[in-house]
Amino acid sequence: MASFRVSGRTEARRVYRLNPWIRMFAAAFLLFSLAGLLGLLWSQHEGIEGRSPAQVLEWGGITAFALCWTVYVFTAVIVLSENAIEKRTALKTDRLRFGEIRGRRETLHRNFDGSTIRYLQVIPRDPLLPVIKFQKFYVFDAAFYAWYDDLPDLDVMDRGRAERFGI
Repeated sequence: MASFRVSGRTEARRVYRLNPWIRMFAAAFLLFSLAGLLGLLWSQHEGIEGRSPAQVLEWGGITAFALCWTVYVFTAVIVLSENAIEKRTALKTDRLRFGEIRGRRETLHRNFDGSTIRYLQVIPRDPLLPVIKFQKFYVFDAAFYAWYDDLPDLDVMDRGRAERFGI
């Protein structure tokens, strides 16, 4: 088993998944959309005959979205290993070795309804490398936050620079 250092001690490789409530909700939404699609297709008349194409398209779209979202929430993980952090999804993996990390940032994304989602970001030294960005919906432990908090806080550095130069 791999290990990494947190505040001078060695830790095992850790894998962080999305909150179990989010995964359960995604699975329930998929089951609901499948039931809706099947109910539409096989209520009163079997098959697609006599169905409104708009309704079939609507329920098909909802089911496709639910399937894609369920695949995402069940495959998305953050992996903290002995020398790197990775964000893995079904479609891609972003990876930064510890030596490639410049620091960390936190951003708020405001949704159309006024609610916000907080994102944690691991910023690379090289702008050509990926920024590893993830929501606080993952179930992180104290070891992760100890590692993350040890990274240079680029937001604090920017505020200090702005105060010094009167920006």
